[in-house]
Amino acid sequence: MLALEGDAQIAWLGEKGLPLVDELALEFDDGFRLVPTFIERGWLNATALPVLAEIDQHLSFMSGEHNAGLWQVEALARRTEWNQVRMLARTALTLLA
Repeated sequence: MLALEGDAQIAWLGEKGLPLVDELALEFDDGFRLVPTFIERGWLNATALPVLAEIDQHLSFMSGEHNAGLWQVEALARRTEWNQVRMLARTALTLLA
């Protein structure tokens, strides 16, 4: 979901009835926690791990009360921070393929 364009992310949130942008980060976090196990079992290539870790770090930097504006629906389409997350997510997908 993080690799989708901002308008597609907004549509996905609407379809799922999820009013909060942080659902995108929570979904990523759920999967990211499984990555070490998936690599260990040979289900994922470890080459994507640094990029996935960078996404996790970027989302962490975006967190906090001082960044509350980043977690508004309209920020998905307008803020460069979300463009960076999308770029990293697309890179990770190519490494996972």
